[in-house]
Amino acid sequence: MAAWVINSPPLVHLRILQRSMVVVGSAEGLKRVFQTNARNYVKDLDFSFHPFLPILGTGLVTAQGALWQSQRLLMAPTLRVDVLDDVIGVARRAADRLSTKLEEAVAAGRAVEMEEEFRLLTLQVIGEAVLSLPPEECDRVFPQLYLPVMAEANLRAIRPWRQYLPTPSFFAFLWRMSRLNSYIRTLLRTRWHTRHARSHAPKRDILDRLITAIEAKGGTWSAALETQLCYEIKTFLLAGHETSAAMLTWTLYELTQRPDALAKVREEALAATVCGDEPSRAAADQMIYTVSSLKETLRKYSVVPVVTRRVAADDSICGMRVPAGTYLACCIQAVHAAWQQPSAWRPERFLPGGEYDGFKEDIRPFMFVPFIQGPRNCLGQYFALLEARIVLALLVKRFKFEYAASTPATRHPSVIPVGPADGMMMNVS
Repeated sequence: MAAWVINSPPLVHLRILQRSMVVVGSAEGLKRVFQTNARNYVKDLDFSFHPFLPILGTGLVTAQGALWQSQRLLMAPTLRVDVLDDVIGVARRAADRLSTKLEEAVAAGRAVEMEEEFRLLTLQVIGEAVLSLPPEECDRVFPQLYLPVMAEANLRAIRPWRQYLPTPSFFAFLWRMSRLNSYIRTLLRTRWHTRHARSHAPKRDILDRLITAIEAKGGTWSAALETQLCYEIKTFLLAGHETSAAMLTWTLYELTQRPDALAKVREEALAATVCGDEPSRAAADQMIYTVSSLKETLRKYSVVPVVTRRVAADDSICGMRVPAGTYLACCIQAVHAAWQQPSAWRPERFLPGGEYDGFKEDIRPFMFVPFIQGPRNCLGQYFALLEARIVLALLVKRFKFEYAASTPATRHPSVIPVGPADGMMMNVS
């Protein structure tokens, strides 16, 4: 991380093309933007989010105002306690499938690209949890349609001209978006019209809970509802797999560099699964060091290092005036670097009495913001941390991992969420 980021003042002003932008790099500043005056800082749909609008549309991540409030109220119950209980079984089944692949790699004596495996695994988890899709269907559809459009959107974020030039990648993006939308819309239409039929067993996935909530509010099927649900499902896919995959990848890497930490995670895994390979929710809640390891990964690597906002009305942040129309870059990575020896990976920071507990109470929640804070915090954060601890626990219980490359893993310079620049090859035994 550049020294100017670590030692930057609370606000830094700069210009990008014709836009005036302020970089907010302190917990106090983030608190103002994310919580105390959150309504004044809206999503900048014409700038950083613009390349992702074909995917996210008016889904929860990009929705504003009254639409966001109604969608948030609709979505929040779908990710509460009973869904989290179901996540344990979904994550265990995904870990079982990955374990079978790892056993084949062990038998063949070949290294495994774990970043790619975690990406496929988290897509399977979110596909089953949201849509009850079997893993084979997730593997058939999402790597062919969803992942390429996300890769292109990331490229457009740093090379915006790509979304206007009629190149082969431009037309491939349009084709894949059309196929993906058609696929999801067909699923939604079929589910809505068959869910009450006696010949169809009821689902217990997030989509079923969502449809139940819509019907309870008197909602009926329409083209507009189908479009909105399609955006919400794609939003679930985005939010539900990329960050989780990056978190698992970097945590496994760091554990291979710290045998003492790996031993503690493995000890918790053995304790949580003493009665079988699927821990209870209560047992999963006791995996404190494992959760601390995942959180420390999110702090050190800041897999979403920056989020952006636009100032709706004149305001003041950290005593400095920010006029309406200004774009904000909320530098999460800078705040996560304002810790002791920030480049060191230390799960102990998040244990009771650790460094995190030592921050002043009024800013403590804003010293660790991988899932944002305030009214627009990530609804899926507990889902992600529960899924990741189950998968990680089962894998380290069953296998030994060794980082296969000769040089330390480095962050990818442009892709968000931030993964390793050259993949994550692991020897498995």
